[in-house]
Amino acid sequence: AGNDSDSPSTQASPPKPFNENPGEIDFGNLSANVMYEILIAELATQRGNPQIGSKFYVEAAKQSQDPRIASRAVRIATFANEKDDALAAARIWKENEPDNAEAQRVLAVLYLRNNDSEKAKRLLGKLLAKDKVGISRNLLLTGAMLQRETGKESAAKVAAYLVTLYPKQAESYYIHASLAIQAKQKTEALKSIRKALEIRPSWIDAAVLYPRILQENGKNAEALDYLSAFVKKHPSEDVLRLAYARLLVDERKLEEARKQFKLLLLKMPNNRDVLFALAMLSMQFKNFDKAEDYLNQLNTMGKASPQVLYYLGQLAEQKEDFPTAINWYSQIHDGEYFIESQLRISVILAKTKTIEAARAHLHAIKTKTDKEKEDVTIFEGNLLRDFKQYQAAYDFYSGLLAKDPENEDYLYYRSLVAEKLDLVDVVIRDLSYVISKDPENAAAINALGYTLADRTDRLEEALKLIQRAQELEPNDAAIIDSLGWVNYRLGNYALALKYLRQAMDKIEDGEVAAHLGEVLWAMGKKNEAIQVWKKAKKQFSDNEILQATLNRFGQ
Repeated sequence: AGNDSDSPSTQASPPKPFNENPGEIDFGNLSANVMYEILIAELATQRGNPQIGSKFYVEAAKQSQDPRIASRAVRIATFANEKDDALAAARIWKENEPDNAEAQRVLAVLYLRNNDSEKAKRLLGKLLAKDKVGISRNLLLTGAMLQRETGKESAAKVAAYLVTLYPKQAESYYIHASLAIQAKQKTEALKSIRKALEIRPSWIDAAVLYPRILQENGKNAEALDYLSAFVKKHPSEDVLRLAYARLLVDERKLEEARKQFKLLLLKMPNNRDVLFALAMLSMQFKNFDKAEDYLNQLNTMGKASPQVLYYLGQLAEQKEDFPTAINWYSQIHDGEYFIESQLRISVILAKTKTIEAARAHLHAIKTKTDKEKEDVTIFEGNLLRDFKQYQAAYDFYSGLLAKDPENEDYLYYRSLVAEKLDLVDVVIRDLSYVISKDPENAAAINALGYTLADRTDRLEEALKLIQRAQELEPNDAAIIDSLGWVNYRLGNYALALKYLRQAMDKIEDGEVAAHLGEVLWAMGKKNEAIQVWKKAKKQFSDNEILQATLNRFGQ
């Protein structure tokens, strides 16, 4: 629904024009033949046919041997992705302007793009040797040029060659480290960045890159220690403090991260990245008023950001200020937050009006791709499930499967609803099919394992499935909960308690609390069980598994 036939996804976009003007070409000194070639080239290029323009411009460069014409031929050929034409024109440019450093750098790049790293290395080596005084600057210019190349392995080879030419220059090691890490050469990158910092210990650019390379090598603790020490030694280096704060977030050291971002805010009160990070951290710490202050500040700074509008909507939802939430979400008209905002509006309509109003809103969403359309479709089924309309959700997914019987997403989500309707055979059948098609689908493997543990006596089979799911997703709280539950059903109470406490540490959830309380009760720790259930009842009063568990134990 809502995927119009004239949507952008079904229309061919017009070719992107080449808008650069001819610049300094002196047309007065050109022959009639060259002028003709250029005229045809320019007309073809401006009319969206740069491939034709490229051919004529290269011919004009060959006839004229004019470096300005050759330079323009290179740019048009590069734009048209005509590698051979670009290379031919670049050679003409270099031959006719042998002292032009840009011409030599461009030719080296084109050698790289044509997988001739040896010629690129030799040319760059000669170019750099011409200016020994400005070697640091020229190395960095060369590095910036190599960074733009898509062939990262070839670029890293050239950078490694620069290290052999200039083994005492920190810049050569820095360039190699930055390109090696992009080429997934983690060990080589680490060696080079350490050498760069050995030569220039306080170089900020290298100090920023070093912890990122440490992370790529799995040395997160070392990266944190390095940045912590560097920030203490150089407290005014905001770039390093920002990198430190972000790494603290990655490592879930959120309180310290918040402290670092607040220090940054004192010096950069209008920095959007800092304000947004503080807003997200405030939400994490459930300080919703402070989060709203940060987001409102962001929202007053120039053009409204869809990301900021979305989170303002989330905060309004949190406060159950639904009209304000809808207002924020409705201001997002495209981009990555558009669909999610529309889905949130449908949830609010289901809460405040009717499920029919919510579904009507979903049907009216203008999707642009097949994936967006399917995401909205699946959300409709899940909305029915979330609002406990299980039979309607089951019928909805069954209707979709009648048209697309092998759709793994539809089968997976139907299985979740079938479990609520006690259709255990359907659950097992649907999930078994999904796993047969996608043997590494951890969610499906866990769901089948949990169903077997909870609804059948096939406990050993359930345990193997859940253990397989954990191998695929070792930190998933739902899978750890399943491990606890299957061990409880097997009579392994101590192991069950261990896993369920782990799950509770990762996520506050009514079902996990129900399971943990039941295991504690079975182990004779009834007072602790009651405390777990009481706390969960305040937070998850509508959780069906929790309610059923409390009823069974007379709580």
